[in-house]
Amino acid sequence: MSNTGTPHAGGEMPLSSLSSHSQNPFMDQFNLEARTQRVWDLNHAVWFTLMGLGGGVFLAGRILNLTEDLGHWLGIPMVDIVSFVAIAIGGLILVADLGRPLQFWRAFANIRTSWISWGAWSDLVFLTVAGLLVLPALSLGGSRPFSGLGWEPDGSDATGLALEILAGAAAVIVMTYAGAVLARPRSIPYWSSPAVPIQFLLSSAAMSLATVLLLEAINDVPISGGQMALLGILTAGLLTAMAVHLSTHRDVPGKQQSLDSLLRGPHRAVFVGLVLVLGTLMPTLLAFIGAAVPGARTALSVISFALLVQGGLLLRLTTLRVGIFPPVHIPSTRR
Repeated sequence: MSNTGTPHAGGEMPLSSLSSHSQNPFMDQFNLEARTQRVWDLNHAVWFTLMGLGGGVFLAGRILNLTEDLGHWLGIPMVDIVSFVAIAIGGLILVADLGRPLQFWRAFANIRTSWISWGAWSDLVFLTVAGLLVLPALSLGGSRPFSGLGWEPDGSDATGLALEILAGAAAVIVMTYAGAVLARPRSIPYWSSPAVPIQFLLSSAAMSLATVLLLEAINDVPISGGQMALLGILTAGLLTAMAVHLSTHRDVPGKQQSLDSLLRGPHRAVFVGLVLVLGTLMPTLLAFIGAAVPGARTALSVISFALLVQGGLLLRLTTLRVGIFPPVHIPSTRR
């Protein structure tokens, strides 16, 4: 058989020629470009935001001892109602996202390995325990049918305090698990960082405190300089966490593409303009100004609330939308 590469009479190339001349580089290696995840988007960002806000509002109201000063509905403190509604709506979004809502129980099934299960159980525990805690305060038709349950809704007795602590622990997990869900897998480098849950936690704390300050403004409750300073510290911490995350491991495949999208690509205007500047830097400045200027605190609290909530939602949305799998190169194994 000839090895010159000339066709036989039948027009077919000799096998030896195919073996020695088929050096197509596209066949000798496999390259997969960086890919953006398409599963988690706006509904998940809303879910994460509501969970962080709901858990944080409960904690902020209880820690600052403001539950009795910010209004009531049916005898239940408004700060607790805001918390319950936010977490309940977030839970409904979670159930709807499962695709088959009647199989919502699957969200509870993998508590040993899944942060989603931790979140689902924490939501359930929080709503159950916190609901029991405030039940004696429920007023219907001028009466309090559950006042004889034997504990104080403000946690001023042993049983009430135990319920308050358990509900508070569940609220911390509710605030934390969204970031932990993203940070645990290593397949998306931008997400796989402790900076992500730290950002989400600080954002939730800042939004929650701003919500409590808004309720204070609505109810003509004086806003203290310490509260404004605390809001400034939380937002400054959030800004620092974002800056660290943006400035470290910049050359890691996958994270590099995420940073390009956030800082130079299609998400630049939203992330830099609405998240970093308007949603974080501006509330930080307003909070510290409010700490020093008592007469401006009410107005600055309202503005800070609006900026932080939109910034918190967009922080979560842009984080999800720049979840990019790194490019893959698999060299040929041919000899």
